[in-house]
Amino acid sequence: MSPTSRTNCVSIMSVVVLSLGWQGAQAQGMLPGCRLENGSLQCVPGLTASPQEQIHVLEGRISEDQKSEEQVEQNIEGLSRFVLEGDALEGELLKADLILDGDAIESVHIHWYRRKGNGHWQLVANASETTYELGSDDLGLSLMAVLTVSTSDGNVNRTNSNVIGPITAR
Repeated sequence: MSPTSRTNCVSIMSVVVLSLGWQGAQAQGMLPGCRLENGSLQCVPGLTASPQEQIHVLEGRISEDQKSEEQVEQNIEGLSRFVLEGDALEGELLKADLILDGDAIESVHIHWYRRKGNGHWQLVANASETTYELGSDDLGLSLMAVLTVSTSDGNVNRTNSNVIGPITAR
C-alpha cells in the first residue's frame, strides 16, 4: 500500500471512528484501521487493535456465520410439524416426527447431521430414514435432521429440525 493510500485509508477510518465513536465502530463489528480479509484481520500500522480486540471481532464474525449456517429454514407448503424426539443417550432411537400434507409433493428426504460443540454440521453417512440410532460415534456430539421436499413443479425446499444433544453414554 502506498503512503498516500495508507493516509487515505487512515483518514477514512478516522472519520468513521469520529462520527460513530469507538463504541459505534465496535457495534458494527469494525476496528479502526482494520478489515477482515479472507479470514484474516488486516490492520493499518499504527492503528492496530490489541490482540484481545482482534480475537473478539473474529469470534463475533464466526458466531454470526454459525448462526446463519444453522438457519436452513425455508417455507415448505403443507408442513405443520418436523421435530426430533428421543433422549440424548447412546443406544436410544431418535425419531423425526413429521406431519406433511401436500398434493404437489414428489419426494421427501431426511438427512441427519452431527457436530461437536459449535463446530460445523457434518452429514451422517448412510442415515436417511425417519429414525436414527445413537451410537458410540455420536458421544459428545449434537444431532439434527434436515428435511428436503421436492414438488412436482421442480421446487426443492429444506428445513431443519430441533437439535438434540450433546449425546451422553448410558
